[in-house]
Amino acid sequence: MSKIKVGIPQSLLYYEYYVLWKDFLENVGAEVIVSGNTTKDILNLGIKSAISEVCLPVKLFYGHALYLKDKVDYLFVPRMICVEKGAYFCPKFIGLPDMLKSSIPSLPPMIEPTIDIRKAKTNFKNSFYKVGKLITNDSQKIYQAFYKAQNAFQMYINNNLLDDKILSKRLNDAKNSIESHINIALIGHSYLVNDSFVNLNLFLKLKKKKIHTLTAEMVSKKEIKKQLRKLYKPIFWTLSKKTLGSAFYFFKKKIDGIIHLTTFECGEDSLVGEIMHQECKNNPTVAYTEFVFDEHTGEAGIDTRAEAFIDMIVRRKKHENNHA
Repeated sequence: MSKIKVGIPQSLLYYEYYVLWKDFLENVGAEVIVSGNTTKDILNLGIKSAISEVCLPVKLFYGHALYLKDKVDYLFVPRMICVEKGAYFCPKFIGLPDMLKSSIPSLPPMIEPTIDIRKAKTNFKNSFYKVGKLITNDSQKIYQAFYKAQNAFQMYINNNLLDDKILSKRLNDAKNSIESHINIALIGHSYLVNDSFVNLNLFLKLKKKKIHTLTAEMVSKKEIKKQLRKLYKPIFWTLSKKTLGSAFYFFKKKIDGIIHLTTFECGEDSLVGEIMHQECKNNPTVAYTEFVFDEHTGEAGIDTRAEAFIDMIVRRKKHENNHA
């Protein structure tokens, strides 16, 4: 008997939860099919099927879902609402399954667990149990699959964390170096930072220039929570808390620069970006800029801005060293 094929679009929360989803689905006996890296064709599919008012990441999700349409038995599209006390996901994650079904009726059936920890029946364990029952009747197998997936997910998170002492040493090594030890943080939602098509290969461009690149995934939840205490009012969006808290952490560490990656028409990021800009004024030694992406963003423009940003940091370091 062939395995049930479950498709996961490589977009949006894929970059947060893929390890958890994949491990669980495979452990209960499904075959996981991932749409793969974003391409121009996938973007075009999304643009044609989504309403024009939605942001670029949602359009890309539509494209990835359509790419999987004839390759899988089910699409895995969780309805992510709340995973921590007092914070929520953007409405686009809450309504994503409904948006897809209303716009693309030809899609395969969806597995759409609701994740909302405020209610016992929709916490991760119980919601995943319902998913597992679609694939196997073995309850023990489902629970074992969930705990294995949880452990793999936590190990993945821990492996990405950057030890505070290691970062401090790296920054100390960089003090008397002009170009070989520049540290720049790329801060933004993981589906922007990790999608090389969307950010126009920004990671690779920085790597070629021997820039040390830092991301929010390297900052622990404990540190992010600590940094967010300085806010006058709390942030109520889960992903924005991660973005802003990690930015505050890197400002505190006095790294060389921060690039905030955002997309046109993102309401959360318009507020978060303004708070970052204000924090930049309190940390004048840290260079700060913002790159805004949409489907019309040109690579040449991003290249020029990135090069200018790096040149500014190099000139600043030269100036500091000459006056040391």
